[in-house]
Amino acid sequence: MDDSTGLTVMTELGAELRGLWDEVAAEGVDLATAERVVRARVLAIGARLLEAAVAARGTGQAGPRLGCRCGGEARFARYRPKQVQTLVGWIMIRRAAYSCAQCGQGQCPLDATLGLARDSLSPGVRRLACRFGAHLPFAVAADDLAEAAAVHLSASTVRTVTEAVGTQREAVLAAEIAAAWTEGLPPAVGTAAERLYVAMDGVRILSTDGSGREVKVGVVMPVRRTAGGERRETASYAAGLEPAAAFGRRLALEAHRRGVEEAAAVAVLGDGAEWIWNLAAEHFPHATQIVDWFHASERVWELGRSLFGEATGETTVWVEGQLARLAQGQAAILASEWQALPCRGEAVGVRDGQVTYFTNQAPRMAYDRYRAAGWDIGSGIVESACKHLIGARQKGPGMRWSDAGAQAVSAIRVLLFNAQWATYDLAA
Repeated sequence: MDDSTGLTVMTELGAELRGLWDEVAAEGVDLATAERVVRARVLAIGARLLEAAVAARGTGQAGPRLGCRCGGEARFARYRPKQVQTLVGWIMIRRAAYSCAQCGQGQCPLDATLGLARDSLSPGVRRLACRFGAHLPFAVAADDLAEAAAVHLSASTVRTVTEAVGTQREAVLAAEIAAAWTEGLPPAVGTAAERLYVAMDGVRILSTDGSGREVKVGVVMPVRRTAGGERRETASYAAGLEPAAAFGRRLALEAHRRGVEEAAAVAVLGDGAEWIWNLAAEHFPHATQIVDWFHASERVWELGRSLFGEATGETTVWVEGQLARLAQGQAAILASEWQALPCRGEAVGVRDGQVTYFTNQAPRMAYDRYRAAGWDIGSGIVESACKHLIGARQKGPGMRWSDAGAQAVSAIRVLLFNAQWATYDLAA
């Protein structure tokens, strides 16, 4: 497009803006009507401006021949129009199309330049649809996109886009993890933390066949010393619907990004699941291992209720006494004493289960020492993460997930909650 064409477009758009002014500035036009008219007309003007600006860049024709990915030669065939939905409306793009006789595949170089995929969505629309789809049920996301951004997509399109971007992110992360374990971890950035917490847990979602599947969730939170005392940094997350071994590397890479190797002290918190402590030993071998206080106390309450009944004064007195001793680091002593408790029926199984649990976990229940050293003894950060990172999006009424779909959405939500979305390149 030459300068005269550009001037013509700008003149036409200027006339439209003057007409819009006359319409909304007229006496008697209420604000609600005016803002609807302005938005619709400004978007239409924006679409015309964008279409003209894209046309000014040319069609992407790069001579009569191009190399093809198959190793053959693609020849210019024709100009192919494509309608693209953008953040300001639909526009038409004219592109040079090439065809390869060897493999039969075609290509339009301008698509790659503009960041267009095989669908009809612009990069901006894809990005917005993905963000909405990661935060909301797909049908709700489609409705909210239409209301908030005048972008009209079906629920299935929002889902397709969200899962495609999430799957792409998973591929990028898998490559980063593989490189870290074959070539070494990338250089750490930032200053060393005084303390660093790593917490792990799992949250169950429903699969497409109705069975339960566990998404493993990890949280990393550095704590730095300042003149005013300790300052907790914003937590970051990792999430994987995958075996523990694979999740361990995912979480270890996030902990490395947050400076785990440079931290003066590290603690791993969990509910006592074996996979958590196995990963702690493998990836954070020098960390202090702490069983979450709330989980431990719930087990004491379960034992108390089985012995003395639900909501009785005797239960409360007994449990509070046991918890006071547990806080003093007497987990192993309590487990030994519980073994001798007289009980019958179902209470026997509850007692034996808690004896085994507290005996095995006693080395991780030195709560008196942890508190004296200034450590948190509750894993509320990961329990909260299970709810707001995974549960809030993937445990809604009637929701069923394929493994790939659940992981794709989780990957996008991790980017969002880790404040990495704004700088993430969807074309990476």
